[in-house]
Amino acid sequence: MRLKGLVTNVLTPMDNQGHPDNDGIHALVDYLVSAGIGGLWVLGSAGEDVHLSAPDKAEVIHSFLAAGQGRVPMVMGLGTGTFHDYMILCDNIETDKVDTFHFLPYDQKIGDQSLVRYVEKLADALPCPLWLYHNPKRGRGFTLETVRTLKQHPNIIGIKVGGYSLTDLTRMMMLEDDKFQVAGAGGGQLFQMLSLGAQVHMTSDSNCFPEVFLELISLFQQGKKEEALALQYDIIRFLSRIPHTDNGEYAAEEKYIVTLRGVRINEYVNPAYRCLTNDEKQTIQMVLQEQGFSWA
Repeated sequence: MRLKGLVTNVLTPMDNQGHPDNDGIHALVDYLVSAGIGGLWVLGSAGEDVHLSAPDKAEVIHSFLAAGQGRVPMVMGLGTGTFHDYMILCDNIETDKVDTFHFLPYDQKIGDQSLVRYVEKLADALPCPLWLYHNPKRGRGFTLETVRTLKQHPNIIGIKVGGYSLTDLTRMMMLEDDKFQVAGAGGGQLFQMLSLGAQVHMTSDSNCFPEVFLELISLFQQGKKEEALALQYDIIRFLSRIPHTDNGEYAAEEKYIVTLRGVRINEYVNPAYRCLTNDEKQTIQMVLQEQGFSWA
């Protein structure tokens, strides 16, 4: 299964205790699918995966599968845990309905050779194909050489490269072929990745503004490169004006923006994070209105 287009690093709607909200998940999936996104990256950093229990992760996967009904591909996160935790997770979900998993290693001290052995063992055991997730701000990053080795495994089909270094993105893109995909990430990197030949791009900002990123892709594909670049610059300037909490992830901000769009999800986040203050909400709403979003 090859991904294509805009893939949303999807939020995890929650109740006031920080557990999954099934109704909210269904509402969010319907909204994103209707917007025309090309897939969902579930239980990534934007999905607050590191702060969810094993039972909650299984429930999230079950809810997204039920909500999606096969309309778009979904890449399900294995999250934090041990090899045996991942096997238990597989026992508790409908793996026959899962398109693929993604895996971010969290052991910062493990060496490259040990990392390769571990990921290959995991790929051997999983019932579905595996995407690698390179996010050195969150976990243990993959070096170019480890990816070059791991891409040879028949059950490893791609890597998402966190958008912190255009040099890393460029080098990783050189590893793409017809059996292994490379996806960039981040709202400020879409034009750059399209210019490098990327067929898929991932960003959590598309929870809030899917039409903006889809417009950029459309302009690029039509050969309107100058217009696409101008829109990318506008996106970077606009996103920089949105105030952020110290949560470390933008789940609270993005959930609030999604509610402004009329999507029926709660603003609640996991217990390690905080929701927005009224002053923060007013500032975000003002920025959105000044940007011309009528729904704000």
